[in-house]
Amino acid sequence: MNDFPQADFEKVQENSSIWSMMNLLGRAGRDNFSKDAVWEKCLCALVVALRPKANVRQILEALPGTSAGMDELDMLNTMAHLGYSARTVQAKLSDIDRRLLPCLLIAGEGKPFIVLGETASGQLKFYDPDSLIVTETPPEDERAGRLWFFELYDEHKEATSKFIRAGSGHHWFRALLGRFSGTFAQVMAAGLMLNFVALGTPLFIMLVYDRVIAASAPDILPMITLGALLAIGFEWVLRRIRSQGLSWLAGRLDNMVGNKIFAHLIGLPPSLIETASVASQIARIKTFESVRDFFSGSVFLSLLELPFVIVAVMAIAFVAGPLVFVPLGIAVLYMGLFWIVRSKVKLAIRLAAKTSSARQQFTIESFEKIEGIRAHGLEKKWQEKFRHLSGREMIAHFHLNFLGMVAETAAHALTVMAAVATIGFGAHLVWAGGLSTGALVATMILVWRVLTPFYSLCTMIPRLEQLRNSVIQVNKLIEMDTEEQLAKSASRLPQLKGTVSFDHVALRYETGRDAVFSGLSFKVPPGGFLAVTGNNGTGKTSVLKLIKGLYPTSEGAVRIDGFDIRQLDAPDLRRQIAYVPQKPDFFHGEIAENLRFANPLAGDDEIEKALKLADAWEEIEKMPEGLHTVIDANSLTGALRIKLSLARAYLQQSRIVLIDELPGAFLSTRAGHNLKAYLERIRGQRTVIMGTCRDDFLQGADFVVTLRGKDAPVYTVREESKPPIESKQPAQASLVREGTV
Repeated sequence: MNDFPQADFEKVQENSSIWSMMNLLGRAGRDNFSKDAVWEKCLCALVVALRPKANVRQILEALPGTSAGMDELDMLNTMAHLGYSARTVQAKLSDIDRRLLPCLLIAGEGKPFIVLGETASGQLKFYDPDSLIVTETPPEDERAGRLWFFELYDEHKEATSKFIRAGSGHHWFRALLGRFSGTFAQVMAAGLMLNFVALGTPLFIMLVYDRVIAASAPDILPMITLGALLAIGFEWVLRRIRSQGLSWLAGRLDNMVGNKIFAHLIGLPPSLIETASVASQIARIKTFESVRDFFSGSVFLSLLELPFVIVAVMAIAFVAGPLVFVPLGIAVLYMGLFWIVRSKVKLAIRLAAKTSSARQQFTIESFEKIEGIRAHGLEKKWQEKFRHLSGREMIAHFHLNFLGMVAETAAHALTVMAAVATIGFGAHLVWAGGLSTGALVATMILVWRVLTPFYSLCTMIPRLEQLRNSVIQVNKLIEMDTEEQLAKSASRLPQLKGTVSFDHVALRYETGRDAVFSGLSFKVPPGGFLAVTGNNGTGKTSVLKLIKGLYPTSEGAVRIDGFDIRQLDAPDLRRQIAYVPQKPDFFHGEIAENLRFANPLAGDDEIEKALKLADAWEEIEKMPEGLHTVIDANSLTGALRIKLSLARAYLQQSRIVLIDELPGAFLSTRAGHNLKAYLERIRGQRTVIMGTCRDDFLQGADFVVTLRGKDAPVYTVREESKPPIESKQPAQASLVREGTV
């Protein structure tokens, strides 16, 4: 990244902070933060003014995913990701409320400036991204423009927050719907007017029968027809308005709830995520599809029509008198049918959901383990299991669909009964002279209008139950606290010292299952090297994940620097601990971007040194774009994945380094020898905890924890008699010698 001209930087003190942030972000691989980037410079100036102690990692996480040049939308999105809500006004600079500063000013030609605040003399201060100076002169003598004001977002003011919902008593989804009260009011108003306008059709038919045909007066037909056409046109306009409102509502809800569910799932503690299958997580994300379809489908329209059937009922009472009791009686029967079938559908839909989830989970797990299934010749056995699960699902869905067909058939029978009863009783009234033929035909149309919403509800009972279950699942998911929510009441350690201790720790993956280990106690001082060994399945990886806060302890406490990690901000703690897992994860993006997850401020030269230490530099150099080669989870060999994972750990200047068990063949390569030399070099400076069964690493460790597993339920802790090499903080530990599972 090119340096900025410094000629005018000394004029105002604020420039140094903006300059530093631009250079830091440029060093972190954001090439668009250059001297010619207007919006990027304005972003830095605004962040410095709003949050002088901003964390560079937070800014990097808030920036757009690509390094392309930013625009106004990118800047607003970045500020939103940093936790600021924005509002815009068109105003004169002289009318600005100084308490709302700093703000973004977009001048007449679309060029951005930052209004930083005011001087001691009351003059406004402007940051000009072109001249890179702060001045009291309005940009290009602009006295007005479009202003963006930013305010730190306070979730407690939102109707969907737990704080507000505790007072309102609403579930999350009900509180979310409150944001669309205006749209609902518009839709309901259109529905009310539609029901009044819809009376025009039966009224037109009644007039044709009684005033045109019966009276042989065709001369009034054109006028009546014109009125009917006007009513039809007005009805079309109202239906279009209602459809647009419902479509917008469905789309917004789908977007908002889908994003919220995904963000909430990503933010949940790892112990909750890892215990659920991939299939169940996908089902959670897709659970809102039935809700979206509900708001854009016929069922919701039927519910909207229900309150307004009273209009048609009143019209029947006015036109046909006692015939009004026919639709009222049938409506009562519809409600009874709805209640009976719904009680049976509740159970059927739960069974169908469970069988579908079991089959989907089995399918995903089968494809994940397809190589093992083929290697052991289990294809036929797996086909039998799948056939059995598919059969269970088919029977459950058959029973559910059968109930739906029963409800639809019974609802259709009630509709036919309503037609027969209306014609039968209406004919007697016509013969008695109490009802005209036109009024009877109009009454039939009005009866259909009254009963159609009830018929639709009875035929859509399974859909309604799916909607209800989806909303319940969404509400339950949102009620779970994310790590970000838990962190608000947690503490942060500004810098780790490196002491790690286990105090009678027990771990169970699930309640009711046997403990992986229990009563585990040890203490590693700053700069110590602890090796955790044992047979497969004894819990070596689990020990490291407990330190990272990825699993909660079942009993006892894990402490870092004397603090129980349950009292610490888990994401912040993890960012301060270097970790080399058994199965490293890499994401679609450049190699440099993947490595900078560990250290966002690492320059290309530091990345190169780390890759050389991990013995990966020669392979990276041969790639088409070098460090900028785009990779994904499946484009790397197993050995290169481990090397890149080690490089990430080397880049991260952490006081605690966790290394999970690495393949023995890999540790015998140059990368393994470099790792051993690295561990000797950092002895006494960084605390290292490593899962391994290799004798050379066990002999080099200061302390060794041997996990025995279930067959021999004893663990031992060994302290080496030899002192750490050149230890700045001598290893002095009070260690428990034995414990039981």
